[in-house]
Amino acid sequence: MKLEIAKPEDSKALTEFYKSFSIHGPVQMKIDRNGDFFAPYSIQSDQHLTYQLRDDEQKLEGIASFVVRDVLLNGKVRPVAFGRDLRISSNRRAILQWSQHFLPVMSEVFHTFGCKHLFSVLSMSEVQALNAFVRPRTMKRPLPHYHMFRRFNMVTVHGRMPWAKNPLPHLRIRRGNENNVDALIYYITQKSHQRDLSTVWDGQSFYEKLERWKGLKLEDFLIAFDKDENVVGCVAPWSAGGMQEFIPMEYSLRAHNFRQFLKFGNMFGWTRTLTKPFSRLKIEAGLNFKYMNFLFADNGDIFESLLWRAYEDANDNEFLLYNQTRSEFIYRRPLSWISAKMPFGVYYLSMPDKPLPTFLHPANEKSVEVEPFFSL
Repeated sequence: MKLEIAKPEDSKALTEFYKSFSIHGPVQMKIDRNGDFFAPYSIQSDQHLTYQLRDDEQKLEGIASFVVRDVLLNGKVRPVAFGRDLRISSNRRAILQWSQHFLPVMSEVFHTFGCKHLFSVLSMSEVQALNAFVRPRTMKRPLPHYHMFRRFNMVTVHGRMPWAKNPLPHLRIRRGNENNVDALIYYITQKSHQRDLSTVWDGQSFYEKLERWKGLKLEDFLIAFDKDENVVGCVAPWSAGGMQEFIPMEYSLRAHNFRQFLKFGNMFGWTRTLTKPFSRLKIEAGLNFKYMNFLFADNGDIFESLLWRAYEDANDNEFLLYNQTRSEFIYRRPLSWISAKMPFGVYYLSMPDKPLPTFLHPANEKSVEVEPFFSL
């Protein structure tokens, strides 16, 4: 088998191979990137590599991508690699070959992009992946060591209880524009310094990130102001469109019951329904996410008021999705909302012979920034 770096002309084959794998959890899903495999990476960075493992007949047997971004980590701006979209076929030879290539690939990524740290996000419901990588059965396998850095919940918001009330109905919430962008940048910058892996630390980094983010404009920001015209919260709802579709193939019994409850609540205007699974319709229809990016608030009431506004502005078939680091209590699911959550972990991958960095010390209690679009 041969390991090589993917080229733009490999995009279609990579998309088809990637789509052939299912994400297991309460909802079994497949991911469709509509022929452009590299589109989600270009939103994050220009610096990304995808490795593909092919057999002697050029059949694709495995892929793994690495995206390098400048982030705030332990109070300093530094390049950090993020491992994404590892998919290996069930071919035993492919599995063994990839395990032998993993550490050399890490070294190559570090050398190519001049970075020293690699992170990855894993779903805590992906038991097979956790057993294979996080809890290897023998330390003799040539794999990096996984260290838990932070836990977070991916929260999906599907509706409101009939007795729900906006905690701050008179809060001033305005769209982003040229008149308030300086105050917005200052607020995001101050909040970002309280998180590790943040991608905004000044005005230039904000504009660079916004320019890269396809379909997201300054006017999409919802900005909350207090009585003194100080920014006290913000969020930027965004739909991925056809860039990346999550297609539900089958619901577990618990998820099926939740979907039926949402159908019932929808008749009274309380909830929004979930897409029917492929196993029912035999049609591949994606879930309608509205991602909550740049989510910051000074307290829980402001956060919930932003949630109200974003939910009202979303289409009738869309539900909201955001990430909540477990230490950030103000972003916990409001009790008056109908929602669900899935647990995830941010892992630090280290070479077996390298010392661990100081930011992994338990004394570091900062939360982390993980955009919901890049968690799955």
